[in-house]
Amino acid sequence: MKANQIIFTVIFVLSSVLGANLYASSLGAFNDTFKISADATAVSSKNVAKSWNIVYGDSNRPVRVFLKQTKSGDEYIVRCGYFEVKYVNGSKGFGVREIHGSDQTVPADLNYKVLNSIKLNSQKIISGSKIEDAQVLEMIASFLPELVNDEFKNILN
Repeated sequence: MKANQIIFTVIFVLSSVLGANLYASSLGAFNDTFKISADATAVSSKNVAKSWNIVYGDSNRPVRVFLKQTKSGDEYIVRCGYFEVKYVNGSKGFGVREIHGSDQTVPADLNYKVLNSIKLNSQKIISGSKIEDAQVLEMIASFLPELVNDEFKNILN
């Protein structure tokens, strides 16, 4: 390679990297720090044993988590106005499931648009055994952002 070609290649690579970084930062990076707090207001339902709020970053839009105890294990229904899933923790392990039937409140077409179906499938079995109750909310808060398609991550922040 000639010196001019090498200089051009280096400049092109640097400008591409810098341009991509500037574009990504203009979109605003997702803040994955979270806070979990108990939510006593939602426990008025006979189907809900406990409830919590998960807040990512400095958001004022919490993701709500409702514990529903069933024969097959604990179901943690996770929802906001744009999507909903449930994490099941029982003898068959810990993983995510779609919500169907009477538990469903978010329209299915909106849910499918916001959630990444590949990530949803990859989280069906996060653990092959039951997770300790004290760890479940931390696991949900950690794994949930991966389910949301990149163009909708701002829903969480």
